[in-house]
Amino acid sequence: NRLMNEIILELYRQNYAISNLALFSESFYRRYGYENAIYEKMYKLNPAYLRFFKSVKEGKIVRGKWKDSDLKEAVIKLYQDKLNQNNQRNTVDREDWWWDRLDTYYPGRFICVYFDKNNQPAGYMFYRIRDREFRVKELYYKTPQAAKALLSIIASHSSSDLKYYVKMPESSLLGEFFPEQEGLKVQILPYMMTRIINVEQVLEALHLINTGKIKIEITDDEIVAENNGTWEIDQINKETKVRKTEKDPHYSGSLTNWTKVLLGHLTLKQAVRLGFIKEHHLVDNDFIKGEVSFYDYF
Repeated sequence: NRLMNEIILELYRQNYAISNLALFSESFYRRYGYENAIYEKMYKLNPAYLRFFKSVKEGKIVRGKWKDSDLKEAVIKLYQDKLNQNNQRNTVDREDWWWDRLDTYYPGRFICVYFDKNNQPAGYMFYRIRDREFRVKELYYKTPQAAKALLSIIASHSSSDLKYYVKMPESSLLGEFFPEQEGLKVQILPYMMTRIINVEQVLEALHLINTGKIKIEITDDEIVAENNGTWEIDQINKETKVRKTEKDPHYSGSLTNWTKVLLGHLTLKQAVRLGFIKEHHLVDNDFIKGEVSFYDYF
C-alpha cells in the first residue's frame, strides 16, 4: 500500500499524465485509482471462412523476420504514420529499443508487410504458430486491399488442425471483410488499466466536440489531492483551456469513473445513463478521445 502511494505521488511530481499497468486484480488496483480503459477485440476465425481470401493480384506481400531491415523500416513507418494522425490515445510511442524488446519477448514470430502497386507499405502483421494455434499479435492496414492481403496470408495457412486468433484494437472492423460472419467469434476483452496521474494534463490534451465550456467535478482521488475539485474546460476553436473553478459543476464523478469517460470507451451520455457520472445540468458536449491501438505488454 505504501509502495503504490509512493509511486503515484512520484509520478505526479515528475509530471506524468497517466499510468498504465497489466493487472492481476481489477478490484485491487481500483483502490489506487486505476480503471479499465484499454480493451482489445479478439477474433476467433472459423478455418472454413478463410476461403474467401485469395492471393493478391495487385501489389505484393513480403514475409520475414524482424532482422530484415526493409520489413522493419516499413513496419515502423506505418506505425509512426498512424501516431502522427493525432487520433490516437494511450497508444505507445515505440522507440527502437522497444521494438527490439518486443521481438525478444515474442520469439519465433513472423512479419508480413503488404506493399501496394506503387511499392509503398500499406499494412503489416505479426503472427506466431505455436501449440496448434495461429495467433496474430498485431495487424494494421491503411486500405481495404491491405486488410484482405494480410487475411490471405492467414488463409494460406488454412488447416482444420489449427485454431486462428487475431488480436485487434477495440474499434476494429476487421470482421466486416468476411462475407459470412455467423461463424466468427468476437470478444471485447479488458487488457490494461489506466490511472490518471495529472487531471489537468489529461484535460488539456483532449478536445470537445463543440465549442464552449463544460465544468466537471472530480472526487475521491485519495492519493493526488490536487486532482480533486471542479475543472472548467473551455474549447475555443481547436485550443483547450483548463482551470480550476469554484462554480457549480455540470457533471460530477469519481476519478475512476471519469477515467471511463476521458480515457475509456464510454461517452459522457453513456456514463450518465449507467450512473457512473451524475448530471447536474445538461450540456450538449462531449470529449473527442481518438482510438486506442494498444498491443504492448509491460
